[in-house]
Parts: sequence; structure tokens; C-alpha cells
Amino acid sequence: MRRLNRRQLGAVATAFALTLTACSGAKAPQDAAGDSSGDGQLDADATASAGADPAATASGADPSAAPGAAAGPGASGGPTTGGSGGTAPGTSGGAPGTSGGRPGTGGTSGGSGTTTSGPNLFAGEANTRGITNDQITLCGHAALTYGPAFNATPADFNVYYSAVNDAGGIFGRKITATYENDDYKPATAIQAAEACKGKNPFAILGGIGFDQIPGVRNWAEANKELYLHHIATEKGTAGKAYSYTTQPSVEGVGRAFGELTASKFRTKKIGILYRDSEFWAPGFEAFLSIAKSQKLDVVLSVPVTQNQANYTQALLQLKNAGAEVVWGWENTLALTQMVKQAKAQNYSPQWVAFPFNLTAQTLEDDALTPPMVGLASWPGYSKGDYAGSFAEYAGDMKEFEQQYQKYRPNTDIGGVAGDLLWLNWVEQKRLVEMLRACGANCTRNSFVGVLAGGYRKTVGPTCELNFSGGRHNGSGNLVNVMETYRAPSGKVNWRSTSRCRKSFL
Repeated sequence: MRRLNRRQLGAVATAFALTLTACSGAKAPQDAAGDSSGDGQLDADATASAGADPAATASGADPSAAPGAAAGPGASGGPTTGGSGGTAPGTSGGAPGTSGGRPGTGGTSGGSGTTTSGPNLFAGEANTRGITNDQITLCGHAALTYGPAFNATPADFNVYYSAVNDAGGIFGRKITATYENDDYKPATAIQAAEACKGKNPFAILGGIGFDQIPGVRNWAEANKELYLHHIATEKGTAGKAYSYTTQPSVEGVGRAFGELTASKFRTKKIGILYRDSEFWAPGFEAFLSIAKSQKLDVVLSVPVTQNQANYTQALLQLKNAGAEVVWGWENTLALTQMVKQAKAQNYSPQWVAFPFNLTAQTLEDDALTPPMVGLASWPGYSKGDYAGSFAEYAGDMKEFEQQYQKYRPNTDIGGVAGDLLWLNWVEQKRLVEMLRACGANCTRNSFVGVLAGGYRKTVGPTCELNFSGGRHNGSGNLVNVMETYRAPSGKVNWRSTSRCRKSFL
């Protein structure tokens, strides 16, 4: 079993933070009061009115930071579709519409995308900020602290954009994406967002981080900034107009883990190790709600803290309680240590957790006895394996590998960061298609208008996005199930076993 050194740990921490800072985004689902359908999404009449100036203030809290996920906006109206499936990088036809040297204000079509007049969230030059005739400027907050420790830079996360730019851009516009360090801390994330604002971007992107995204989400409302972010809580989204996500919510992921556990391990004794944090708690509570309704035998739940490192006593408690299945509600660094320390106690329960190749490749055989079960919003990735469950999206995997060979040939996509770069890459494909749907005359208002108009599209290999009915989270809380396996390369990776599932019950 291979031990990660400090440089490798730093590498993975940075990869987590950077992953999907370039993702598209939509506001996470509202509280139950605005969700009559019960699907965890905003109702059309619960969305913020056009031009609203929410009084939300940036949070000064600094709870534990952690990995998260991304999303995209919506409201009632006729859906704007971008066609079926994902497309290879390239031009979308039609030169950008101009108005005094600036993109037009919307309401016209251009190329293969349609510009929809949207809510008037941005006035005057703020509406065309970050988008010119030849460039779209993006800026993301992410944990860059450990980048130099493992020779990884933000350039490793801009490969898809490079391919799009070389193929002519989006209606002739090249994407420029930069990143600010959020140090995995909520307060620092707000500072990073401020730094991004100073670059006058089209949108600010939020990387993985359950804890830091809610504070930036509040900041975005107060500062009237378009914010496209990763996984965050449903709680705290009511009335927000500027924040969007393509990812399931924290609560949605917790419910999915609960249902998956019920469907696969109903007769087993269940133990839980969970991050004791304000912004992880809603997922834990959602899991418990499903466990109660399904009459699962949860024998013990043990809280852990960020960077706890030593889980020996918690694991001993679970072992003594007879837990046969353990749900690890923590990030991959913590999970890796949990499993390693459990094995040291001759304790080998069935682990259910977030699936990252860092964990699988570090634990090696210990990740196969028994095979671990994972759940995520992205499909699995294992370099060079195009058979079995990978066959359905092998073309995307080959495109990903070819682009990295061309633009970042020294990046080890077969190593522990490979699937992190993969999930970032597939989400960038989603964002590019949203920008294409916005059209040649795209502005910030018309981009929101596309989503508010009910944007609905599947961009392979990810699941369908659907922003109809007023949703600011287009994910539909769809998830992929994975398991660890021995790859042809000899490494232990994760592969998808079930894709784009809404429910397991």
C-alpha cells in the first residue's frame, strides 16, 4: 500500500480545489418552502424577480473547508436548447454581433446558438463586462496553496479551453480563465472572489468546497456578481438571483448516498463517519432521513473534524458496534486515511464514499477488499480503458487524452490527479455549450436569460441539464455510481456501474 508524501497530499488538495472552477453553474435549490414538487429544486414563482437587489451579506464565518461540486440557472419560459449531445471544440458560426464595438444586448440569434433576452440583473457596461468581440474572461477561486509542491498549475485545468480557442473559439471569442487562491477557507474565498472581480470577468467560478461556496454565494448577491459554482447546500439559496450550479446539492448527494446504501446494503449494519461542519451537516441529515424511512440499521454515527488525521478511536467504536458498512462523509484525503487506519486494525467494512482515484491508487489492494462503492455527479475515468462501462463514452475519454497529450504532455493523467482533471474537463464542455447557446450577441443578462428560459441539454459524457420550471440548479440531482476495480494498467481506479440516476428506491 503506497503512502502519500507531503508533496503528493498537497498536490491532491490543490487538484480538488481547482477541479471545476471552470465549471458552469446555477443556483442551488431553494429551501422546502419554495419547492412544491419536492424534488429539491426552485419553483418558478420562487425565483428572484428581475433586477432584484438581494440584501444578502457575505458571511464572515470560517468553518472547515471541503470538496464540493457545480451547477446552472433557470426560470419559467420556453426552453432554449443547444441541440443534442456534446460537440467537439470548434466554431459555432456567425461573427459576434456588435453595438459600438461591444456585443449586442440580446434578443437576436447568431450561429447555432440563440440569444435570449434575460432578466435585467446587469445595467450598462456591467452587462457586457468580460465579453468582447474576441474574448470571454473568466476567473475562479480555488486552493492554489499547494500548487508548486506537486508541479501542477492552473494551466493544467485550461486544456479544454485551449482546444476550443485553437478551433476558433466561441463565435470568434477566445476564453481566458485565471484563478485566485481561496486556501480552502470561506473568508479567504471571499477575498479571492474580490480579486476576481477586480479582473472584470464575465463570470466568477467557484471550485470544489462545501464550506467556502455559501459565503461567496452571499457575497455574489450583495455585489451583483454572476457566480457559477460547485456543490453547495440548498439551505441559504432562497431569493438569490446571481448564483447558479450544474451540480447536485449537498442535501441531494446525502439523499442519494442514503438511497444507494438502502438499495445495496439494506440488511447490513451501517456506521457513519461524518464531517462535523455547518455546510456538510445537511447532507448527513438527509442521509439519516432516508435511513430512517427505509428502516436501515444505523448502529453508530461518529463526527470528525477537518484535518483530524487520526481516526483510530472512531474506527474502533464502529468496529465494536458491529458496523458492516461505513459511509465516509468526508473528502478523499480524509477517506484515504480512514480506510488505511481501519485496515491497520484488521477492520474491513464495506466503504461507501466519494470516488476519487487518489484513494483507490493510494490504497491499492486495500481498496478492493471489498471493492469500494462511490457516488458522484461525474462519470468514472481510468486512462486507456475503453471497455465495459467506459465504452459508452470512450470517445470523450480519447478526446480528453489527446488534448492533454497536445497541450500538457507532462501532466500524468494516469495518476492520482487524472480523474480530477477529467471531471473538470467534462464540466468545461458544459460551460462552453452554454456560452454557445447564448449566441453571437451574448451578454451577461442574455446568458442568464438562456438558463432562465429553460436551457435543457445533454453534453456527453455528463448527465442531462434541465433548468426548466424556475430551477437554478439544472442537475436534477442526477448521480453516477462507481466501484473500485483493477485497471488494465495495473492500477486500482474507479469505474461507473450505473449512470445518471435520480433515485435508487
